[in-house]
Amino acid sequence: MKAAAELAPIEDLDRNIVTLCSHINAATYELLVLIREFDERAGWLKWGLKNCAEWLAWRCDFSMTTALEKVRVAHALKILPGISGAFASGELSYSKVRALTRVASRRNEDELLVFALRATAAQFAERCRELRCGREDSIDSAARAYANRSLRVRRDRLRNMMTITVELPLESGELVEKALDKARDDEVLAMPDLADTSWSRCTLTSPRSPAAKGVLHCPSKR
Repeated sequence: MKAAAELAPIEDLDRNIVTLCSHINAATYELLVLIREFDERAGWLKWGLKNCAEWLAWRCDFSMTTALEKVRVAHALKILPGISGAFASGELSYSKVRALTRVASRRNEDELLVFALRATAAQFAERCRELRCGREDSIDSAARAYANRSLRVRRDRLRNMMTITVELPLESGELVEKALDKARDDEVLAMPDLADTSWSRCTLTSPRSPAAKGVLHCPSKR
């Protein structure tokens, strides 16, 4: 380890971290622009896949939920020049942009952008949730998603497999996916011999919609 006298001043670390985050923001914007073009040109067809999110999950090692969000945000930014500019310059983080694209339009973009630039990510996410819940279409959409939630389990004894189909509001579905990922990782750590058997063959798919409908395919326990 470096001696205390050789360590960089904390102010330098602060500045370097903030600068790097700004560069990451700008690079993420460039990534989304490329994703949008790739999707518009249906580049994923070359590999025989169904959509751009599926290609991202395969080629870039994203979870399906993350891939779907990348594609959604990429397309949403196309009609939001102010937000795109702030994102490209590194002023806005992906967290804020993701929240912005759920509520922003040409009509309210400027006002939301001003608030986003001076608020924390948590404060802004809460404001966006308020806006979404305050709109009639958001309330109707949330009510439909809640009413349509479901869970179905099918066991295939011959193949020793289990299929779990769950339909939930998107945010709840994302929590379920994270819980499944953690459970899989914990299981593999606890029992290394399962690393290339049961959990490694589990897959979770979810389509691009207000309600997350995921299908989990796993081998059944004997």
